[in-house]
Amino acid sequence: MRNGRILIVEDDRSFGAMLQKWFERKGFPATLCSGMVAAQEALDQTEPYQVVLSDLRLPDGDGIMLLNWLNEKRLSIPVIIMTGYGEIQTAVSAIKLGAFDFLEKPVNPDILTKKIEAAFEARQKNISPPEKQPTERKPYKESREFVEGQSLLSTQMYTHIDLVAPTQMAVMIIGESGTGKEHVARLIHSRSNRANGPFIAVDCGSLSIELAPSELFGHKKGSFTSAIEDKTGFFREAHGGTLFLDEVGNLPYGVQMQLLRTLQEKKVRPVGTSTDLSVDVRIIIATNENLEKAIDEGNFREDLYHRLNEFMIRVPSLRECAEDIPSYADHFREEANRELGREVSTVSPEALALLKAYAWPGNLRELRNVIRRAVLFTKGDAITPDSLPVLSAKKEESLPEADVSLSVEPEKEKEKILRALQQVRGNKTKAAILLQIDRKTLYNKIHQYNISL
Repeated sequence: MRNGRILIVEDDRSFGAMLQKWFERKGFPATLCSGMVAAQEALDQTEPYQVVLSDLRLPDGDGIMLLNWLNEKRLSIPVIIMTGYGEIQTAVSAIKLGAFDFLEKPVNPDILTKKIEAAFEARQKNISPPEKQPTERKPYKESREFVEGQSLLSTQMYTHIDLVAPTQMAVMIIGESGTGKEHVARLIHSRSNRANGPFIAVDCGSLSIELAPSELFGHKKGSFTSAIEDKTGFFREAHGGTLFLDEVGNLPYGVQMQLLRTLQEKKVRPVGTSTDLSVDVRIIIATNENLEKAIDEGNFREDLYHRLNEFMIRVPSLRECAEDIPSYADHFREEANRELGREVSTVSPEALALLKAYAWPGNLRELRNVIRRAVLFTKGDAITPDSLPVLSAKKEESLPEADVSLSVEPEKEKEKILRALQQVRGNKTKAAILLQIDRKTLYNKIHQYNISL
């Protein structure tokens, strides 16, 4: 860490004093202020501070107000905001106002060290914090455009993307197959200060235990039989950018230790060499399996899991965001028109009803394929149920009957729940869709009526 003055703004005197002593042991002069006014007075002094570490909530204001004041004074000082649990939305506001980074309480000393180092480096190189760069959302290079869902779960997901993108945190993306986890990873990259660097995506399921070290870390020519030339490796290809490890649960166990070492030391050692090479890479991983279960079964390293899971984003399934289906379907319709040279102008209300009622086990990937097929087979200018033969064939699992929605009369309500469960062979997720309620409500109703499955 580089020497420099740090201003700590924290109303918890004991915690603030602990931070102050910690910085001083590290060789940093640190000043402690218990509120926003005291911090403003300190920042107005002639002797400058290189970094401000401020609590989000203060007795006479908050970190947002302090950021606004710094912006008005045109004081370009990296500010790291400390946040507590449940303050994500406010932290997003801080990021948008120009906070250099955020730090969750309880504070992890290793993470604090890295963030302070990054702040000093940015200040010394006169680099503007990534959050102060233009914040307009731009599509990643591989796509002309994208559609953001407006449902509650989709909005929450994009809020988390905006929150974590400007930081250097490792991100774990979880979700079912076909939900668009790589799309989320690319959005995080495109909204980060690494947007101009490379984005390298790796399918860990395709890496064998023999070739994985070479593919990830590179190799020297002649280091093994098939090494006919030097190989850079994915980590060095992603230098200065983002490395996306898809389905990381499939990574051979023997390679996981090497990956952990690389993440901790920020160095790779190509196969067949004895020299470490420094790499500057942000890691984003994705999985559709339960890694905690894999840990219990001895198939995934727990220390690697915690290193990769600095920030988790869950991509909701399409059936959880049925209200987003019209906008997604319209986007895929336009995309298919361009690809197939068609001019289908709309999706009929009847077709939309069919799309919204279907359970979508393949999620967005399946919806895209269905719409492309529908555009190809549509004879008029609108997609109709006749253009969706695959969904029509599964109508018994998709379209809710007129009398299926729940009633206020207990006996009728129980009867409809039983009928819905029978119709989908006990699949509670599909039954909830048929009944037009969320899964938690269905579970409560099953318990309420003592329904045995």
